Amino acid sequence: MTANFEENFTPLRRKKARLRYRVAVIGGGSWATAIVKILSVNLEHIHWWVREDEIVEGINKYGHNPHYLSSTFINPKDVKVSTNLKDIVNKADYVIIVTPSAFLQKTLEPLKKSKLNKKKIITAVKGIIPETMQLITEYLRTEFNVPVSNLAMISGPSHAEEIAQEKFTFLTAASVNQEFAEIVAKMFTNRYVRTSVSKDIMGAEMAVVMKNIYALGAGIYSGLGYGDNFLAAYIANSVKEMKHFVNELYPGERSLDDSVYLGDLLVTAYSRHSRNRMFGNMIGHGLSVRVAQLEMNMVAEGYFACRCIHEMNKKYGSEIPIAETIYGILYEGNNVSSEMKRIAEYYL
Repeated sequence: MTANFEENFTPLRRKKARLRYRVAVIGGGSWATAIVKILSVNLEHIHWWVREDEIVEGINKYGHNPHYLSSTFINPKDVKVSTNLKDIVNKADYVIIVTPSAFLQKTLEPLKKSKLNKKKIITAVKGIIPETMQLITEYLRTEFNVPVSNLAMISGPSHAEEIAQEKFTFLTAASVNQEFAEIVAKMFTNRYVRTSVSKDIMGAEMAVVMKNIYALGAGIYSGLGYGDNFLAAYIANSVKEMKHFVNELYPGERSLDDSVYLGDLLVTAYSRHSRNRMFGNMIGHGLSVRVAQLEMNMVAEGYFACRCIHEMNKKYGSEIPIAETIYGILYEGNNVSSEMKRIAEYYL
């Protein structure tokens, strides 16, 4: 847990040489590109798996990902990029997974369990596996037998677009293994990124899932014409609901005022870079779910998270009216305007 802001952040130190951790990054999107950019400042050995040959060519020939954050320079001398997943994973001791949750199961299919369960795995995925209704760390434990001590997550108020511009950013590395969390923090700390450590990996991971749903709701309200005054009250109530749900599923000592929880929710709900807010805004303006997905050409994790949380909550019966209302709109075709008005009046 991050009890004290000053004490828990890994200090930025001048390094005579880059760290020699052998790291593989899985994923070719905006967040993966931003992570590779961060790591390339600190690490000697970065192996990057992407699905498209065009990205390999773009990095190797021009130093840019042609599909995502195309203005961000990635030095091909610092990063070895390939479409061969098995080869990339074999070359690494640490594997960072940055694939959208909806595609993760298919992405990892070529790998045998023995290829991951001896690695240190860091998840930067902000969602739930739709096929199994599991958090990413739970999925890795059950499907690949990865010990919990070999699992970590990296998260925080962190839009890839701002990292690409080297704007000052705070992240959190969470793991039950304190030593592992501190190694991850070293990997991700550089001139424009500071990284704290936490032991609350399950709570932080669930909060990341929930905040995408609430950000989607903020986008719907914005599309319906609600103003900032109301949105502030909406987000305050979303924080209460998130806190209630996270603490019910994973009891423990935590402060949801920390940046990995509250900060991530705020930036996702308010920022123009937020794909979840963007997706919700389209729904609020009257677009269907299918049309909004086609318009975005990116994955809004909150869409899949709604269904997963709805199904998961059948077991717990927790009172999460905001999340359930958004689920009803997206998956049951409930009227957008009347349902969002109802939930607004619920808190009056």
